Amino acid sequence: MPVKHWLFPDGKSPVKTKLWNWSSNFVCGLAGAVFKVYLEKLNYCKVYNKEKIIDTVDQVRKSGRSLITYSNHDSCIDDPTTLAMLRWDHVLNGKRLRWVLVADEICFTSKTLALFFSLGKAIPVIRGEGIYQKPMDYALDKIDRGAWVHIFPEGKINLEKTYIRFKWGIGRLLTEAQQCPIVVPFYHYGMDDTFPNKNPHIPEFGKKITILVGNPIDFSEELERLKHKMTATELRKHFTDILQEKLYALRKEAEELHKVRKAEEPHKEDS
Repeated sequence: MPVKHWLFPDGKSPVKTKLWNWSSNFVCGLAGAVFKVYLEKLNYCKVYNKEKIIDTVDQVRKSGRSLITYSNHDSCIDDPTTLAMLRWDHVLNGKRLRWVLVADEICFTSKTLALFFSLGKAIPVIRGEGIYQKPMDYALDKIDRGAWVHIFPEGKINLEKTYIRFKWGIGRLLTEAQQCPIVVPFYHYGMDDTFPNKNPHIPEFGKKITILVGNPIDFSEELERLKHKMTATELRKHFTDILQEKLYALRKEAEELHKVRKAEEPHKEDS
């Protein structure tokens, strides 16, 4: 089943492409500013190891190498809220911001919503259609062009915060890229407190949000070595399993950090 509202320009018209890029930069910058204020001024957010993701974003921009970030998925505004932890010059620059994979049946239900999310660099994925679908090809093409792509490999909002086996899409993006991208995981707690997953979905303020950023990972050497020993399917599974293990290792530490912070008084927090 194809995406109903696929609005990204095909590049055939330079004028349309330029207008689209300008509009996208505006939408991304506006959303980035709004959610940075929401994250850091209207709530109490603490980011551990922030420099790891900031330095990596700067590094890949200079080198032209692509970047994959991935995280748990606890609320419908995890993106772009959590990525507003970056510097102001990052969040206001649409060209530097991430592309993100989102659920087609949630974010692209109308042409108006599709236009907004498309301009916000969101790529609609049809859940259940597997890893070889047009949106995944599009995301892979972005990576091959040196872009930054964020993905929620749990595949859905994890309401119960259970251990969900990762979808293999992240494994495909990593193993089939022309040049192996740098990968940065991060785990967060508190997003579903500031934006509850129940009706009427009204944002709440003054909540504590904890984000723990993991070490940047370069799989280049391991991927090159295993390409001659494994099938494409085995490679995807192998690296997907590794990425899942690394994220859930962060989960334990992030959970303890968040518990400590929740026991503290709000005025003791540094945003």
